[in-house]
Amino acid sequence: MYGCVSLYNIFAKEAGGEVCAGGVASLLLQHSVRVVVCCDRLDSVDFVDSFKLGGNPILGWIIDCAQNRNLFFELFSHFSHCSYYSDDGHYFGSTSSSEYLNPIRQKQQAYLTDDSAFCLEWACRIVEAKIRNSLTLLDSLGSLCELTEEDTKGLRHSLDSLRYAETVDMVLGFEGNAAKSYFKCLSKAVVPEELRFSGRSSRPPKDPFNSMLSFGYSVLYRNIIGAIERHGLHPYFAFMHKLKLGHAALASDLVEDLRAPLVDKTVLEFVNSGEVGPDDFEPNGAGAIYMKREIMRRLTSLLSRTLVKGQPFFSAFGDKKSYGFQVMLDKKIVSVIAGIEKGDASLYTPFVWELEA
Repeated sequence: MYGCVSLYNIFAKEAGGEVCAGGVASLLLQHSVRVVVCCDRLDSVDFVDSFKLGGNPILGWIIDCAQNRNLFFELFSHFSHCSYYSDDGHYFGSTSSSEYLNPIRQKQQAYLTDDSAFCLEWACRIVEAKIRNSLTLLDSLGSLCELTEEDTKGLRHSLDSLRYAETVDMVLGFEGNAAKSYFKCLSKAVVPEELRFSGRSSRPPKDPFNSMLSFGYSVLYRNIIGAIERHGLHPYFAFMHKLKLGHAALASDLVEDLRAPLVDKTVLEFVNSGEVGPDDFEPNGAGAIYMKREIMRRLTSLLSRTLVKGQPFFSAFGDKKSYGFQVMLDKKIVSVIAGIEKGDASLYTPFVWELEA
């Protein structure tokens, strides 16, 4: 079994790619632990044998728990969250330090899942940000395709209709209508005709583009779970996505506004670069389409670069500073905590994407 320790507060310098982590870095060098660029599945990662990554961001370490037991425990004393994987890359689960558990906060969090007014305000804020970000991406694609007002009518109608929503289910209905319109438009921006797709398919992904989207969303989802637990919240109690077994619903809530600007944009640029084609994918027995190892490695690298790049995530709320993904997540979840502790969903600050002039 392998443990994957997220490198929160350990950064890769863009210049030279050297990791700066004080004694922890020295400890890792001493034990010759390999660096992993992505922590979602072992079969998707790009292992290297040194700290010199040529600018590639480092998201975590893979540690063989049997051979490096003492190292693993020493690292866990520095970091709060560790995920566990089998030898063939299947996700088992995770552990978090009890130091970060906050039962009082989690009790209030669970209580608010039954507060219809809080949940409605929360869902409206998330879906409004998601639709706005989807429109921002589409508006930036003028050089790739000509989209008419009729093409984006579904998104704009759903955005305008949110003000009339009386339940979370109504909000989700508007979100679904917007998504149908959005993915139809996004497909038109795919230059290689053989990689264009017909709508969103996720379980299972039925085409190469959807396969890459699902992979990218999974990377965000896993990162968000760790950040939620790091702040003493419970990842399963959410206010828009429904409670169900095996689903970190709060992570699903928090990923929505990040899909278009981080994953969809990266996948679209990758596809239109000409560096990926139909032969880079293969079906399984159930009809799902999955990336081959090499193309998964390359997409992982691109997503990692997107996540480490600083941008003004909160400019819509007056904060013009640029933040990397992990710092942004922390600030985002601090606003979630504020909303939970005060019982006011309007205190949550989603990412509303504004293109730089």
